[in-house]
Amino acid sequence: MPKIQAMLFFILLFTIAPVQAQIDLPGWSGFVLVDCENLANWSVEHDGLSSGALAVDDGVTGKGLRLDWNIAGGDWVQAKYTFSKPIDLSGSDIFGLSLKGSDGIANRLSVMFADKYGVFYGLNCDDINLISRWMNNLAFPKKLFYHFFTIPNNGQGNKIDWSQIDRFFVVIKRPGAGQGGGSGHLSIDEVRMDRAADWPRQPTFASITADAAAAARAAGYIKSTQVTTGLCTSWKEEPSPKAWLYDQALALIVLTREGQWQSGAAADETALQAEQLADFLVQHQKKEGHWARGWQPDSGVELVDDGWVGDQAWAVLALTEYAAKANDAQAANAAQAAGGWLADKVKADGFITASTEGTVDVWWAMIATGRHDKADLIEQRLVTTLWDNDLKYWLRGYGDHPDPVIAMDAATWVSEFARSSRVNRPDMALAALSFVRRTLVTRAGSGARYGFDGMGPVSVWCEGTAQYVSAGGTDAQFFLDQLLELQRHDGGMPGSTESWPGTCFGWLTTWTGIAPTAWLYFALTQSPFANLLSSRVTLSFPQPPSVIHLRQNYPNPFNQTTVISYMLERSAAIRIELFNAAGKRVAAFEKDLQTPGEHYFRWDGRDERGTPAASGVYLCRLRAKDDERAIKVVLTR
Repeated sequence: MPKIQAMLFFILLFTIAPVQAQIDLPGWSGFVLVDCENLANWSVEHDGLSSGALAVDDGVTGKGLRLDWNIAGGDWVQAKYTFSKPIDLSGSDIFGLSLKGSDGIANRLSVMFADKYGVFYGLNCDDINLISRWMNNLAFPKKLFYHFFTIPNNGQGNKIDWSQIDRFFVVIKRPGAGQGGGSGHLSIDEVRMDRAADWPRQPTFASITADAAAAARAAGYIKSTQVTTGLCTSWKEEPSPKAWLYDQALALIVLTREGQWQSGAAADETALQAEQLADFLVQHQKKEGHWARGWQPDSGVELVDDGWVGDQAWAVLALTEYAAKANDAQAANAAQAAGGWLADKVKADGFITASTEGTVDVWWAMIATGRHDKADLIEQRLVTTLWDNDLKYWLRGYGDHPDPVIAMDAATWVSEFARSSRVNRPDMALAALSFVRRTLVTRAGSGARYGFDGMGPVSVWCEGTAQYVSAGGTDAQFFLDQLLELQRHDGGMPGSTESWPGTCFGWLTTWTGIAPTAWLYFALTQSPFANLLSSRVTLSFPQPPSVIHLRQNYPNPFNQTTVISYMLERSAAIRIELFNAAGKRVAAFEKDLQTPGEHYFRWDGRDERGTPAASGVYLCRLRAKDDERAIKVVLTR
């Protein structure tokens, strides 16, 4: 009988567990490295003018540690855990840590590992010491950790030996000279490790049951935010109201979808509101083709003009959709002009900005304005350089170095790019959504609401949670239901269930905002990207004549030599560059002034050093004057 009971228990356990796991926190558990139930193996270190002490306190589960620190006169205090003997973390690719801060002065928190040779690897989080609630199982991919220092300088260099880790640190320190300081406490619990590369990924995209009434309320809130200038106020309760470009784009998409036109004329009040907002954008577009990033809503006075490509791209998407439905040539021209401004920033390797979110925004803008050659360059970057092929998610960005922070918009917006008919990589989208489902799932401080944070998890970020639902992440209906419980009587959505200062995990506010409300509308109706692959705004302004016409190489694929032919419309000097799939240039050639007509160039498959290049897909870019073209060349050895 005991054996039968045991079997029934395990059958019930494995039957129930998958359902329970859909709403349980944390999204992953892994293996506990340090349970923090007592002070064994822990100690405190600090510089000469600082002080600190450790005590056992309440933890996330059971007991945890409390580090009381004072760096008013010094620079740092750290809690150190020394393993009884070095442990092997080489097979782990992600770490977790639960933290809770306190009120006070913003400082930097560092998390560090050290091997037995004295090589220290760490990561930094600014301002996180101010969040005075438990942040459960903050997820840190191993690739986030980088060389801090080596003590002593013993010839080990800067490469840590993950198979010989003997110390772990949590450090409070000043973010810079003359910054931070003060005193406070930090609670620490459950240091975890896992192998995220082995996590299961969702097999299909999730769907939801539409709620027309909730969508109508959300649209009604968007309408209510518009003022006489045509702009929409970004945050309802903000003491000094602002109208940010990104929010205007989201509002214009909602107004366009809700409005009605007949033969190009507005047929209802919502369409008139859309026209008023679109007219403001058209009239305030700068001669270079871009917009300011924000305005004072009542006066239209410009607040900031930093040229952030992500917001500019969203304005292109909004004006494209509006122009198509309202048959507005001026809006179409404005979208095209802004598309040209963005296109000029796309380099041959697809680089525009270090931000993955900004990069995919521009891809959508290139699609919307018909610049498919530029979109193809960006696509290669998004599916290679910005993709972590081990953990199967999109990095937050890649500038001079990879930025492996986990970011919700880098998962959701890029997943919609990947599952589009043009890219056709739903496998990447499903993998990335599964990854953030485990690493960013969280709940409100009261525990009453579940959702996702943008990079945390710290608290429920309503916009990001709605993005996840819109993209088709697992348990989409459950998370949508959680959001609908937060929708306010006027139809608006809060930015979050809590307000926390800007940290390395982002800014959260309980104010009612356009962005969370618009994204709830999209989650309930249709993605803002849904119409872009089939629409292109009409051109009605003069376009600069093409200088070059680049032909596809022959043969392709090739083994030894291929011929790349091109035609010049007028005399020009040219430059030919070849890039590998990672975006690295392998060869470059320049030709002096050439006459109009047909020309050709032979590539023998060798790089700049004369070494045979490896098999693979290469991007060949040809530039003449202000014109450039690109083709894909396939080399097989």
